[in-house]
Amino acid sequence: MMPRNLSGPLAGRSRISGKTPFLILIVLTVILASGCRRTPEPVRETRFMMGTLVEILVYAQGEDAANAVSRAFSRMAEIEKATSCRIPGNDVESVREGEGALFSGDAARILQTAISAAVASSGSFDPTLGELVDLWGIGTDRPRVPGEVEIRDALGRSGYQKIPESGRFPPGEKLWLDLGGVAKGFAVDEAVKVLKDSGVGAGIVDAGGDLRTFGVKPGSSPWKVGVQDPDQSRELAGILEAGEISIATSGDYQRYFEVEGVRYHHILDPATGRPARSGLKSATVLAPDCALADALATAAFVLGPERGLDLLEKRDGVEGILISEDGIYHTTSGIGTRFPFRKKQP
Repeated sequence: MMPRNLSGPLAGRSRISGKTPFLILIVLTVILASGCRRTPEPVRETRFMMGTLVEILVYAQGEDAANAVSRAFSRMAEIEKATSCRIPGNDVESVREGEGALFSGDAARILQTAISAAVASSGSFDPTLGELVDLWGIGTDRPRVPGEVEIRDALGRSGYQKIPESGRFPPGEKLWLDLGGVAKGFAVDEAVKVLKDSGVGAGIVDAGGDLRTFGVKPGSSPWKVGVQDPDQSRELAGILEAGEISIATSGDYQRYFEVEGVRYHHILDPATGRPARSGLKSATVLAPDCALADALATAAFVLGPERGLDLLEKRDGVEGILISEDGIYHTTSGIGTRFPFRKKQP
């Protein structure tokens, strides 16, 4: 069985990237099971949601397995509906319009994870940059470089410190939340819970690179996860033996546009309101849950090699691989020990 990219390769490098479904797989899943002919074909389904292609693969067969996958997708759709800034009628829209809201359920849990990541990273991850994200329009059909006044004004209306700890936003106070940096990972975690509760023993949930493996593959071979080379969309920077783990990556190659030879990517620095220029090309984070990995990957990318590693080393159960613009790999202490890593040879 040949290595397989679960979500497909990027079809070329255009000047505007990210307009089509998020196929630039941050973490490529590589299935390297021996004895392929004796291994039952897994159940696999792909749907577009949360702004990306989501693929669920389970090592189970029959109608029960297919139903479990369908329920997992339904759970992810619930989360998207509750937290997306592009779907009307939820609490995120109410807060943006100044109508007030009391976050509860999925939205409250995601908001608390976002606040925790913001505090831990001293604001390098900030879930209140929705207005800035909209101004830049990266990943849409209308990307542009905003003016200095626009950026300054939008920054003045942002700031994670403005989020009430209670999750109760009073009427009259507007805040443009963008919870996508946590919600997608949270949805992956919840999909895995649904699959496990349905009796599925092993599988993968991959939401555009926010990825979680669970159980043991047939043949007891370990999960192997390939980390994408940030400069070569069809190449791997290395392969991790990850076991049962959650992984997320943030990179400047995922969604971007170019103007006069300058690349503007989608990971905004909350300190400047502009795409982060930290010296990194990508940040891959392994964590106990995908929601945390999602947020910390963004924060580490914004912080850069030294401060990014410091952030990750301080969190229990968290490891990371940061690839800088000069091609150097910066890894936490558990990479190579807890998680064997075979790095691409120059």
